[in-house]
Amino acid sequence: MLNELEQLLGPEHLLTDEESRTFYSTDVFRQAPVLAAAVARPRSVAELQDIVRICARHEVPMVVRGGGASYTDAYAPVREGTLSIDTSLLKGIEINAEDMYVTVEAGVTWAEMTAALADQGLRTPMWGPFSGLVATVAGGMSHYAVNYGSGTYGISAESLISLDVILASGEMVSTGSAGGEGANGFFRFYGPDLTGLFVGDAGALGIKARLRLRLMKRPEGFAAASFGFADGERCLTALMEAARLGLVAQNFALDPRQQKTALTRMESTSPLEAAKSVLFNSRNLLDGAVQVAKMGLAGRNFLKKAVYSAHFSCEGASDAEARLKIAEVRKVVSRHGAEVANSIPVYFNANPFMQLVPILGPNGERWKPTHGVLPFSAVLKHHADFEALLDEYRERMEQHRVQLTRMLMFFSTNAFIYEPTFLWEDARSVYHERVYPAELLPEVPEHEPNPEGYALVKEIKGRIQELCSKNGASHMQVGKDYPYLESRTPPVRQLVRQLKGVLDPNNLMNPGALGLR
Repeated sequence: MLNELEQLLGPEHLLTDEESRTFYSTDVFRQAPVLAAAVARPRSVAELQDIVRICARHEVPMVVRGGGASYTDAYAPVREGTLSIDTSLLKGIEINAEDMYVTVEAGVTWAEMTAALADQGLRTPMWGPFSGLVATVAGGMSHYAVNYGSGTYGISAESLISLDVILASGEMVSTGSAGGEGANGFFRFYGPDLTGLFVGDAGALGIKARLRLRLMKRPEGFAAASFGFADGERCLTALMEAARLGLVAQNFALDPRQQKTALTRMESTSPLEAAKSVLFNSRNLLDGAVQVAKMGLAGRNFLKKAVYSAHFSCEGASDAEARLKIAEVRKVVSRHGAEVANSIPVYFNANPFMQLVPILGPNGERWKPTHGVLPFSAVLKHHADFEALLDEYRERMEQHRVQLTRMLMFFSTNAFIYEPTFLWEDARSVYHERVYPAELLPEVPEHEPNPEGYALVKEIKGRIQELCSKNGASHMQVGKDYPYLESRTPPVRQLVRQLKGVLDPNNLMNPGALGLR
């Protein structure tokens, strides 16, 4: 197999050294117990398809790595002899402004797609996660993604029209209207929704080679508001009431520790660069000057004494429309908290895609998020359960230098993300050394190995999963971490296994993903 791949790709695009194999087998949280046998880096969709054909012929398992921002073992090999496929060189972008969709190849990041569309005054409805500088659109469909635009337009998959998917045999199929002879890929629904079949599959059913997303005119209007809250319950209630309005484009809330981290990241940006970003990303120079002045007057200490904070952004065809929307949000949210300067959402509107600095905490701690997607009826109970869990573990967490922060967010009008994030003092991995911005890494504190802290993180993560299961949570970014298959009813498990058996009978596509072994 390696000889065939080297003939296809050349030695520079087939990596077999131990350092590369280790890096490509390590995500944000941990190194896989099995190293990839090699790393293939295709330069075209045709080469990607040929790689899969070679693997199929030799019955070699495959995992796909896009932006590499996973923390759920998404591309971790579990079988000896696995080939890691790095899709980061597949950068094709084709904009069909007349039919209002964009086609991107597997290595295109959310930031790259958004920038290309902005030149034509367009964007996708949901237009990326915070990690969009490195996270790919394909990864966001394999594992789902939320944030920008999600308050109004939902998760990443809701902006997707169709896919070109390479199956385990090497055969490529197109979904939606693109699946017809000589057809235009403008529409998702014709017969069974085959596009949905391959979304959220963690790469277990096929490799996404090309993706088509619907377009909309880029909104001209923007308005934002921020609020502080005396406790988590009031913050959560305010978020859910705001969600029901259906007016918020994006939102997030922070607990006290996470809030401090966000402010630290803002402070790490030079005031001049931050002001330039806000100025040049505002609707006009006057509005930009006003926003910069507000940031200057408010400083960056305005929330350091608040307990919880929530941040809301609204869009519109004009600033006037956006301001009308934020006024309605203000009416419901102000019943639960006090309005403060909106520096944080204004900053993130100007700087939507951050470097992967969160993979280390502000004091060099290791970082591992986990989450649950909850119905509104379960949010306050889940919060109370989580607070009780924190009380139970507080002393051991202090002893082993482990902290927990939370980010909270709703999307659409009916789903809530409760995302605890671990920070603990521990030695860096090869992932941190190669992915963290090189110019910033020398300034980040280093820590000695902390196996007791790491073990405690795994233990508490398991307890959080128990709470999620008890409170009816779903999960995105399933990878090999969340208990997808084992938590399904027997008929669903049987259906998923049968589907895997038809599409990938030898279990070559990301073995272990979704719990399929």
